[in-house]
Amino acid sequence: MSIILVSKLTFIVKKQVLTFLFIFCFLISFSETAKVVRVIDGDTFETETGEHVRMLGINAPEISDEYGEAAKQHLISLLLGETIELFADHISEDRDVFGRLLRYPFLNGKDIDKQMILDGYAEAYLKYSFDKEEEYVEAENQAKRNLVGIWSAKVPFKQEVTPYKKYILIAGLILGIVGCIYYFKR
Repeated sequence: MSIILVSKLTFIVKKQVLTFLFIFCFLISFSETAKVVRVIDGDTFETETGEHVRMLGINAPEISDEYGEAAKQHLISLLLGETIELFADHISEDRDVFGRLLRYPFLNGKDIDKQMILDGYAEAYLKYSFDKEEEYVEAENQAKRNLVGIWSAKVPFKQEVTPYKKYILIAGLILGIVGCIYYFKR
């Protein structure tokens, strides 16, 4: 009886070790290295192979937006000319609708996406699911608390409502209320 039990335990342990090795090899296969030759904007860059890479899980301001050029310059300071590791995400697609690779860039073990958020040059991009959502949201909250980069502005990423737009909104609200009153009085 004890021989059978030992045999089964040995089989279970061997199975767990093999499972661990399989998972480890699988995770390593998600990584690739590339040299960054050009930064396009605060969340997209080009590698020496000509591949455009869209950084997963973040959204930086467009070049024409406030902080757009600053976000690009910050990414240049972090990545340009560096050989980095690119990691895929098991939730996200491999490429976006523009054909860009969707990857997490790492430099010397540092998550560059998270660094862009912490430094206030990007926000967590929650439109699509990805592995590091909670981590990036916490990094964004930290950047907001520290009032850095885009979070130092009154209304980051969005244009402020001008007085002209306020009057239109107020007029629309008043007309809506008058319309509702007229409708229900009938």
